[in-house]
Amino acid sequence: MKKEKQKKSVKTVLPKNQGAGKKPLMVLWVGVIVALTAYCLSPMLGNGFTNWDDELYVVNNTLLHGPDWKGIFSQSVVSNYHPFTIASLAFNYSVSKLNPHSYLLLNLILHVLNTALVFYFIWNISGKKVFVSALCALIFGIHPMHVESVAWISERKDVLYTFFFLLSLHFYWQYIITEKKTGYWMSLTLFIFSLLSKPAAIILPFILLLLDYWKNRPINKKTIIEKIPFLAAAIVFAAITLQIQSHKAVASLELHPMWERLFFACYVVMIYFVRFIVPYPLSAFHPYPPQNNLGLSILLSPLFIAALAGTLWYFKKNKFFVFGILFFVINLLLVLQIIAIGNTLVSERYTYVPYIGLAFMAGMLIDKLKSKTLINYAVFALIVVVFGSMTYERTHVWKNSGTLWNDAIGHYANAPIPLTNRANYNCKIVEKLSAGPVRDSLLQLSLQDCNTALKYNPHHVKGYENRGLIFLHLNRNQEAVADADSLIKLEPDNKLGYSTRGTAYTRLNEPEKAVADLTKSIELFSGDDFVYFERATVYFNQLKDYKAALDDFERAIQINPRGAYYLYSSYCFANLGDKVKARENMLTAIQMGEKVSDDYQKSLSQ
Repeated sequence: MKKEKQKKSVKTVLPKNQGAGKKPLMVLWVGVIVALTAYCLSPMLGNGFTNWDDELYVVNNTLLHGPDWKGIFSQSVVSNYHPFTIASLAFNYSVSKLNPHSYLLLNLILHVLNTALVFYFIWNISGKKVFVSALCALIFGIHPMHVESVAWISERKDVLYTFFFLLSLHFYWQYIITEKKTGYWMSLTLFIFSLLSKPAAIILPFILLLLDYWKNRPINKKTIIEKIPFLAAAIVFAAITLQIQSHKAVASLELHPMWERLFFACYVVMIYFVRFIVPYPLSAFHPYPPQNNLGLSILLSPLFIAALAGTLWYFKKNKFFVFGILFFVINLLLVLQIIAIGNTLVSERYTYVPYIGLAFMAGMLIDKLKSKTLINYAVFALIVVVFGSMTYERTHVWKNSGTLWNDAIGHYANAPIPLTNRANYNCKIVEKLSAGPVRDSLLQLSLQDCNTALKYNPHHVKGYENRGLIFLHLNRNQEAVADADSLIKLEPDNKLGYSTRGTAYTRLNEPEKAVADLTKSIELFSGDDFVYFERATVYFNQLKDYKAALDDFERAIQINPRGAYYLYSSYCFANLGDKVKARENMLTAIQMGEKVSDDYQKSLSQ
């Protein structure tokens, strides 16, 4: 017994030497975990963009061109202010334009760096416990629920804000250990960087208080004053976000009353906790329940919260348990769906940071067990095999919009958003196909998807948008007009409603109505070259107003210089008597691959 006490006292007297001796082991573990993480997620590097926000963030985002630095730092994108995220996407655009590989590679690099930072953060706060640090980093790196944050290009904001978030926590920990102000100011600076990457970072001041609790720092005037700059920054970014999203918040409360929202909050905490252990089912879309039919699991979820609170109170002397649970819950506060965030009740990406708390708690619990060496290896092997294989397979789901929505519909067959997103994807394929059975099959599948979506939600805007376009492809123009009418009734400022109806009116030989609708669409959004082209063809073919047609063709060329636009502008110049410009634009069209009749070429050569 005396010898054992002596050994314990040596550990207490020489903690620095003990930690130094473990550093080579720490580096080895970090290397292994980083390699496993990179391997399990590597299939994502062959994926493409999806129509789940990627078009808004990258494909159609003109802020990336140039880039437009003023716009990046002054405008919101997809109802969020996150200029660092948009700037990072602009970097990728400058490297590879619309080739998705560089975007996905940077996402993976950031995730691997975050995995290493998780190891180092837990290494420090756990008292240099290698197993706890390794387990936490491994779970963070290859948990199947985290695939969405990494393999989805639009979720760059997750991996980027977490990078600065973890660095901020690291420097704050250094500050409370050493009391050197450099660590404090570095933590504050990195916190602001995290806020500029994603507003979700506003909860960091509460995590700092949790670190104070873990380090046994007293909550006094000093520790409170320390947090004031952090809170001030959080309040500023919270105000900006609320200002941008205020209309959505009001709408969400109208759809589901507050009492339902409280049940949602309980359910969200419960389901994220359960899926930490059993990550199934996995889906890019987990819908809200039908109104007035919440379901038994949601109605019983407050019992889970009561049990969790009781367990927390019972084990309150076990600080690692309290720290882990509170880290998990605090990082979920903004996504409890009391005010709706996005279109889903549960979103796998929201577990990206919170699971660090549960992983830490699990690691500390296993570390306290007897005969833990054997258990440690068993746990690691189980996580690598089960989570690693699930993550590897899950990356293939994000291959494209087709694979993504097929998977979601496999879990939620009647969810309107996955159905209409799949219809939208198939319609874009149709645009590249000539007439034939494949084209007809895709159109019928898309029509069926939209019909099902509108059956379960008659107010689903995307259903009318996509079905109207499908009716145009099928030349069912009266039905396209009817869907456009419904769409405009739901959203009076929906540009697609007017452009769809305008195109249908063109085919129904009602040029005045067509021009009125296409003009309204242009007033709502002046950057769509196709709408200018469509209105120009009405002026040219039906109204014989060649000057107005030429103006629209030239505007379309400015937005997107396509061969067809040059050819039709050539026809306008020819009808206006300017053969020189007509020939010049005709030659440009030919160079761009347009076929021009011999008779027309001869007419301009005379």
